[in-house]
Amino acid sequence: MYGSEGSVWKPAAVMRQGAGRLPYTGTNVQDRLIAAHHLDCPWRPSDITQRDGRILRQGNRNEVVQIFRYVTKGTFDAYLWQIQEQKLRYISQVMTGKSISRSCEDVDETVLSAAEVKAIATANPLLAEKMQVDNEVIRLKLLKSNWHNERMMLEGRIKQYPKLIEKIQQDIEDLQTDIRLSRQTYNQPFCIELDGKTFTERSKAGEMLILLFNMTALQPDESVRIGSYRGFELLLARNSLYNMQLEIKGSKSYAVDLGESELGNISRIENAIEKIPSLLQAAEQKQVDMHEQLNAAQNETEKPFEFELKLQEMVARQSQINSALEFEELQGQNVMIDESSEVEVQSEQDMEEMALEPGELEQQML
Repeated sequence: MYGSEGSVWKPAAVMRQGAGRLPYTGTNVQDRLIAAHHLDCPWRPSDITQRDGRILRQGNRNEVVQIFRYVTKGTFDAYLWQIQEQKLRYISQVMTGKSISRSCEDVDETVLSAAEVKAIATANPLLAEKMQVDNEVIRLKLLKSNWHNERMMLEGRIKQYPKLIEKIQQDIEDLQTDIRLSRQTYNQPFCIELDGKTFTERSKAGEMLILLFNMTALQPDESVRIGSYRGFELLLARNSLYNMQLEIKGSKSYAVDLGESELGNISRIENAIEKIPSLLQAAEQKQVDMHEQLNAAQNETEKPFEFELKLQEMVARQSQINSALEFEELQGQNVMIDESSEVEVQSEQDMEEMALEPGELEQQML
């Protein structure tokens, strides 16, 4: 089956004609399946997926298919589908990667299908309704749990927003100060101070900048001033063991990665200063967005759980069904007790009759 092309497709062609058996799990042979009939309940949830996967797959030419599952009321089928339901619940929760005891995703579609088939296999319609109500209660409680978790997260963000907005406001003021500083030397001839010397030629300044970069030894998180440009301080700073950058320091600091080109490094410094207005625009937009997020979070926390009324109705119905089922169970137990009492009385009468003499028995009968 795994050999040449002929060894794979020849058995498949034969099986399409109705001959042979399925060679192994996962083999896709039929390409015109219209319906699948499952006569029994498998033991493993993966078997359900494998069965359905033979018809719900790419390569099947029918766009609409049907899947039938057959069960018998009052038989062992109910127990088998109960096992499937339990297994699928744990599997669907484990696959989310969350703790089952603290968090749970929505009930998987296959889990509900298993519960529905189990309900069909039971002869008691009230028990079938209980399974549907139980699944609905579980689903609504999961939705409410997710709603509660999201509300807690929003409340935590609401507490953080004022500090974040205050920090952005400070950044906006610092950027505005730096823009005013850069405009003081706008369109003036090039002039930069490095290592106490003034340079008016970009190429010479670039050579000195690379020399200072190569000759300066710094420890991590250490910085040293090497000059100034257009009113901004120029510093070499090492942020990590292997990364050293040039910092342009005004009210805020702007990092620049230096390369091997003399003129290219000077252009990077000039471009970093020219980009300050765009940084101001981004900060102002971020401030607007954060105010909108704060308002939206406050509005969301004021909204109640959307399905609270439905959840209460389902929980009440669940309690009614459980009470009714418990009453039926008690009635069944009383019937069994009455029947056993009648059997015991009849047995005592039989014993008394056996103990009487034949003459006495005839007299009692007369």
